[in-house]
Amino acid sequence: MDVLISGASMAGLSAAHWFARLGHRVTVVERANGLRPGGAPIDVRGRAIGTAQRMGILPRIEEEKVRILEPGPVLDGAGAQVATLDLRWFANETEADVEITRDRLNRILLDAIPKDVVFRFRTSIASLEDAHAGVRVAFTDGQHGRYDLVVGADGLHSNVRKLAFGPEKDYVRHFGHYVALVDLPDDRDWQRAMLSVPGLTIAVRDAGDGPQAMMLVASPELAYDYRDLDAQRRMIDRFLSRVDAWQVPALRAAFRDPAAEGFYFDSVSQTHMPSWTRGRVAVIGDAGHCAALLSGMGTTLAMVAAETLATTWSEHEGDLAAASPTYHQRLRPYVEQCQAFAHQGAPIMVPATQQALDERNASFRACAATFGT
Repeated sequence: MDVLISGASMAGLSAAHWFARLGHRVTVVERANGLRPGGAPIDVRGRAIGTAQRMGILPRIEEEKVRILEPGPVLDGAGAQVATLDLRWFANETEADVEITRDRLNRILLDAIPKDVVFRFRTSIASLEDAHAGVRVAFTDGQHGRYDLVVGADGLHSNVRKLAFGPEKDYVRHFGHYVALVDLPDDRDWQRAMLSVPGLTIAVRDAGDGPQAMMLVASPELAYDYRDLDAQRRMIDRFLSRVDAWQVPALRAAFRDPAAEGFYFDSVSQTHMPSWTRGRVAVIGDAGHCAALLSGMGTTLAMVAAETLATTWSEHEGDLAAASPTYHQRLRPYVEQCQAFAHQGAPIMVPATQQALDERNASFRACAATFGT
């Protein structure tokens, strides 16, 4: 059968592997001109370890994982060290959990996809019509096609979800924070550390592919065009203007630089949908059940959902309506569990008050004492 996947990141690449492996003809469309580079390091955790093992990619993920040498300094608003942090104290579900850079995992997933999968970059879906004979699709490059299944793996602002299920506002819930990332220039030595003041965390780390800055800030939902990068840079600059210590002035300059690579800004949000299927269309990954960055479970959910959808749909011989109850039964409890993790991650990463910040730093010091670091 013919399967169309929109989006070529973790969810889409994983889905391409599984559907092709199960004998289907797969086409992947991606609006960008290739795999999108950059992004924060991500985790392959819990159930995704088994998925990666069944895909045959777990040994390579282990080889290319982020290797943490020592806990990083935690700084106060004046730049003074008040604690140390190793996220392994809090984040891992099992001892087998792996952190890896997004670029490395994307390459690993791409290499695991059968060669007969067709990739079409610089195009996306313009319209969908779920008719009796299949889903008729018009693309932005003027081409047309008919597919037995369309899978939206196109992220938080999913085009497929909008076309098949309705507007974003019906499903995406702002989680009270925004995140920004940027690759840092190599014209200076950057200190690896995390600085926190109430409602704002700024961090620098190098996961093996060069230094990267991250900002997490508490904020009500803001009205802005998520494709207007200049407006986003101005918003980030206003958030960072609260702090003038440590490397923050240089980090502000890096975020302002329109030539900087790896720039990313978006809301920390969750996607909640009563059903991830409609007709012959399904959504997976952030498009269907984003757990929010603060959960640490986004990649895991993407990989697990891709395998679950492909195997369940194939078990029901391409009948998505028949497969849907089983698919939701298999996946829904895990999605709810993963989304709940975000409520645990927020107080650790972005304490809202000075008291909460002091208590968090005290817990970091206690962990360091317990683990002998």
